[in-house]
Amino acid sequence: VPTNEPDKYSVTCKVCRDVKKIKKPKNYKWQKNDGTGTMSRHLRSEHGLGPEGEEGSSGGGQAQLHRYASDMPGADMPFVYNRDRIISEFGKFIIADELPFSFGESSNYEYSNRVALQPQYRKVPRNTLKRHTQQSYYAYRGYLMEMFRTYDGRVSLTSDTWTSTYGELFVCVTTHWIDDDWLLQKRIICFEAMEEAHNGFNIKSRLVSCKNFHLVDKLFSISLDNATANTNAMQFLKEDPSIKLVLDASLMHVRCCTHILYLCVQDGSDELRTLLEPIRNVIRRIRAARSAKRIFKQKCEEYGLRKKVIALDTPTQWNPTYKLLHDVIAYRDVLTDMYNESRATDGQFITNDHWSLAKIVHDVLETFDNATHIFSYVYEPNIHTVILECIKIICTIKQTSLANPGAAVKRLLDNMKVKWCAYFTEFPPIYAIAAILDPGVKLEERLCEDYGAVIQPQSVGSSMGASRFGILGPVLKKITTRWVKVIIIIIIKYSYW
Repeated sequence: VPTNEPDKYSVTCKVCRDVKKIKKPKNYKWQKNDGTGTMSRHLRSEHGLGPEGEEGSSGGGQAQLHRYASDMPGADMPFVYNRDRIISEFGKFIIADELPFSFGESSNYEYSNRVALQPQYRKVPRNTLKRHTQQSYYAYRGYLMEMFRTYDGRVSLTSDTWTSTYGELFVCVTTHWIDDDWLLQKRIICFEAMEEAHNGFNIKSRLVSCKNFHLVDKLFSISLDNATANTNAMQFLKEDPSIKLVLDASLMHVRCCTHILYLCVQDGSDELRTLLEPIRNVIRRIRAARSAKRIFKQKCEEYGLRKKVIALDTPTQWNPTYKLLHDVIAYRDVLTDMYNESRATDGQFITNDHWSLAKIVHDVLETFDNATHIFSYVYEPNIHTVILECIKIICTIKQTSLANPGAAVKRLLDNMKVKWCAYFTEFPPIYAIAAILDPGVKLEERLCEDYGAVIQPQSVGSSMGASRFGILGPVLKKITTRWVKVIIIIIIKYSYW
């Protein structure tokens, strides 16, 4: 218990007070940096208790504070068991690890806590945990509403709708903004079941839930995937007079670049069936049959490789084909032996030509995978990298096409180009604005060295620049001529297959 003197406390033995119910238990003075010897002697002499078997001590030695205690909040204060705080922090733990509310009713969990951590700990009923969690949610929701009401800046939204494995429809809306310390922040403001159909009007209705958070006059952009319903929702949103948007909503709709990359790869992957199916077959056999697992382990030992569980590519992952090829190329000799030995009777074999094509496809898809990781940054700005990463992808596809990779890979690349042009024929101006503001994109010499494209800026007409930039015209007039020249070079390189 704190006293009138700073950093000094009056310490009472809990055994005397709570267990033996002594009306006037003896008090001891304690201050910061004091030891625990007095209380230890009291426990041994009065109650027969002592620190036995603790880490860092032997027999009846002094009790040791946890070596990480100084890093925890309130570590320099005497610990006081607080049931409400236990429930509050336990609720955060349950939510963060996605555990059921019934976890707090586990008898084994209660026993381990009482024996090893806190003898006063008791089970947390699921209804109690649910009630505290709801209270915490509404309290923090109110805090966000007040914070956004007084926030003097612009906020961007991201949203997605999906169907769960149980057939239930959900929608999620997340806010992104820069706080007063110039750090990127994000918070979910809507996560609800969506019983109505996933059409443009209904999605728009969910997006305007930001009105409850005082964001109607603070929206900058909204990022969505490339479903037709999302495009229609943005059109409905532009027509809503209550939403105040920047530059007549010309910068509002930002298509998810990661999703575009995924669509490009998926369209091209259909041409890889002949190449990938033998590899998939041998992986399926290794995963399903014990004998195949044993043979795989023996082959790995023969080639000096560590046994690894190779996962099949699934369409619900980002870049599944690249991840499959990345894993199997290191085990090409093992997988070739296993497949060829099993298909010796029908004469269908995996040859070096298969692996040569696999390596070419792997190198192309690696560029897509790198861009996917960069575009997926959450707490770091990445919009300024979109143009540069797109140039890398285009140059990779062009260089691979010029190298005569074969008919199958050529069809793969052609399908990628078609899908790419379907979304990026007109390049979104917000990416060019971000590139202009990036201090790393200043010198066209650096761009030419990095991407090796043959550029002739003098052949660029002013009409082409105006049509490419559109709404950027007034913005570019305020920027130096050199910067404009750099961005034109970027756009030309981007358009140059």
